Amino acid sequence: METADVEELAAVAERAVRAGGEFLRDEFRDGTVDGEYGTDDVKAAADRAAEERVVSVIRESFPDHAIDAEEAGRSGSSRYEWVVDPLDGTNNFAAGLPMFASAVAVVEDNSPVVSAIYEPLPDTLYLARRGHGATVNGERIRPSESADRLSLEHGTVSFVLGLPAVRDADRRRQGREMVAALDGVCKRVLETWSPCVDWGLLATGRIEGLVAFYPDVYEQYAGSLLAAEAGVESVESESTYVAAGDRATLEALVETLPASVRPKLD
Repeated sequence: METADVEELAAVAERAVRAGGEFLRDEFRDGTVDGEYGTDDVKAAADRAAEERVVSVIRESFPDHAIDAEEAGRSGSSRYEWVVDPLDGTNNFAAGLPMFASAVAVVEDNSPVVSAIYEPLPDTLYLARRGHGATVNGERIRPSESADRLSLEHGTVSFVLGLPAVRDADRRRQGREMVAALDGVCKRVLETWSPCVDWGLLATGRIEGLVAFYPDVYEQYAGSLLAAEAGVESVESESTYVAAGDRATLEALVETLPASVRPKLD
């Protein structure tokens, strides 16, 4: 079976997210958002148009690869699948809040090998290759020294509630309990509604941790690979993913969570 070159995958992933993100930047600055507003999500026309641009770049280079796009769904069958979130942070985009990104991950045999996240407004590109580290705007991301990190009580932790939890009453309740627990051990619990933005903050050490409850696959593949290649510590279960800049903070976050949603530490 043909094996794709990781550097070529990464180059196409970068072009793809830039194509989607640059379109979104122009649409955001235009100030007009056409979309359907639901109780828990927004379906924006810009989301679909950005996805078309992302997918077009991928198809041009890898016509035989499978694609799982958030708006259009899954197509094709291949050892390689491109998981596409053309607009992560649609609610922010629609509300005029400048926190959103375009993201893709290349999954090989159910494991991400490349991910790219692009925040178009600050013009920030995160790129990760499995086993080869992560970069931000071309500069290698290196794990910061523990002495440089804030203690958890003075730090910020992102909480991500995925749509599978948002749309289930019991899981929403559990999510509120998780936020309350985290709020008791850190300075601030951050809920941006743009997980990929949070992944970038975590990977570069600007926040101390991230907890995701039933995260959406469209962000999770891209974000978890970025975190892993940036040296972030993590643990996960079927429902919950917890990540932090160092092992001690990871353990503290896990122990803080209600036992019913707590992943098991090794």
